[in-house]
Amino acid sequence: MNASTSPSRLPSLAEILALSLPLAAAVGMGFFLVSGLPRGEDARYSRARDDLRAFRSLVIFSPKVPDTQAGLQYFVDSGQIPFLPQDPWGRPYQYRNPGTEHPYEIFSLGPDGMESKDDVIAWNLYGGR
Repeated sequence: MNASTSPSRLPSLAEILALSLPLAAAVGMGFFLVSGLPRGEDARYSRARDDLRAFRSLVIFSPKVPDTQAGLQYFVDSGQIPFLPQDPWGRPYQYRNPGTEHPYEIFSLGPDGMESKDDVIAWNLYGGR
């Protein structure tokens, strides 16, 4: 019998597993990654915390710590960052030096746009005011 007239062969279990496991793993990993991402308001708080960590690093490693008047714009003007992002609620991040409770303070006013308990603060990323 030649190849054109031979009956079609069913794949073995090993062949099926060899083809299906990578696909199943990829689908499972995709589901895990997507389901593990924060959503809605949690995602906004998460992004604000990430931004504040980055700003805090800029201040810590900068040769000059800007005063309140220069603010975070100092890092744009000095070429350390290309632009100032808005917080996740569409407002500018706040900066004070000297701060009211710490030498300098970087924070987001949170969803209500006022200094209150929902703020995200660089020195207390998970606790608010």
